[in-house]
Amino acid sequence: MPSAARPRPIRVALVTQHEIVRAGVRSLLAPYADRVRVVEPGPGSRLDDVDVLLFDVLTLSDGDGADLEAAVKACPGRVLALSRELQPGLAARALAMGAVASVSLGIGADELVHAIVAFDAGHLGDGSQADLDNQADRRRQLGRDVGLSQRELDVLGLIVGGRSNEEVAGELYLSINTVKSLIRSAYRKIGVTTRSQAVAWGIEHGFPSSGTIDL
Repeated sequence: MPSAARPRPIRVALVTQHEIVRAGVRSLLAPYADRVRVVEPGPGSRLDDVDVLLFDVLTLSDGDGADLEAAVKACPGRVLALSRELQPGLAARALAMGAVASVSLGIGADELVHAIVAFDAGHLGDGSQADLDNQADRRRQLGRDVGLSQRELDVLGLIVGGRSNEEVAGELYLSINTVKSLIRSAYRKIGVTTRSQAVAWGIEHGFPSSGTIDL
């Protein structure tokens, strides 16, 4: 439950598969123990007492997202993604799966603490400047700032996933001409002209990729 003035430090848990990340976050936050405190829930334990759950988006590259789905289910509205500058698609995917906001793993300790405190206080959903900045960042990372329709997003997602135009038409129950029209309009909105460019754009914005490109 967000609170502007907690009588105790904000309890922060971290989900990551990398010990160096765990050690680094703990080291960064240690001097701020009066404001934030890293807790280590044991295997199978509940997360009811966790105020903010930091989720390392690199975990998504190593699995199917089950860890993030479990985190969002256990801590709805309390998941803050730790993004990586060189892999923006992972942050976008985390946001699409239910993380409320993302913060770069490369920021300093003061900035990280500030982000955690603002997140816990509900300032990413109250119309404040932090909230507006977060909304703009979510739209950018998810590609919604370019005005793609849901159908265009569906088509692009399947293209990035390696489907042919005919397969897209079959899966979405559309005519091949409708698919081609949606592709043209989507390409125009995202500023690309080729399928490979569209796939690259999609990967950058968090669409799951098959690892191959159907030209």
